[in-house]
Amino acid sequence: MRKKAFGKWAVIAVLAAAGLWFNAKYLNLNPRHIREGVLSFGIFAPLIYIGLLMIRPFLLLPASVFAVSGGLAFGPLFGSLYSFIGAAGGAFLSFALAYRLGGSFTKTPLKLEAFRMLLQKNGFFCILLLRLAPIHFDAVSYAAGVSKVKPLSFLAATAAGIIPGTIILNALGSSLLSGDIIAITIIVMIYLLFITVPLLFRKKVQELFD
Repeated sequence: MRKKAFGKWAVIAVLAAAGLWFNAKYLNLNPRHIREGVLSFGIFAPLIYIGLLMIRPFLLLPASVFAVSGGLAFGPLFGSLYSFIGAAGGAFLSFALAYRLGGSFTKTPLKLEAFRMLLQKNGFFCILLLRLAPIHFDAVSYAAGVSKVKPLSFLAATAAGIIPGTIILNALGSSLLSGDIIAITIIVMIYLLFITVPLLFRKKVQELFD
């Protein structure tokens, strides 16, 4: 069983590495490219955008770039709505995959096992903090799945945690389209302030690890 599990994850690792190489060498996507491609589908553009966000974790495309492109394509209001739906859906799909494959592991390093136990015990709170922090979006989803966080806790924490960042990045994308330097500067400052929020809970997080 362990060899079979190792084989599964080895294949996933190879595919991930290949995806990163392909994205860096050939795609090199930016928000304006995504905006142009999505809007070319006309009335189906919102569905295409949401669909791309849902499969994005498996293509290893950057989440923040897609969030900014939502504001560019649909404005701050609808861009935030479509980004929220797609990002939450994509996070849950990647979580579900890791949740299913995570059961293959029976032995893990002590530090990783301690982290898994922490997530299992305080799933909602930990996932919420990790969503608020500037941590790789997809890594959180996969780690939560492998750690067997309760699906409802993961979904609720993810939904709550991605709302502020989604709104800010979409507002940034909309401001980039208008070229309003003052608005862009203010939004960037708000975002930098926002990502420091997890530091306010540093004492609580330390208590969880003790």
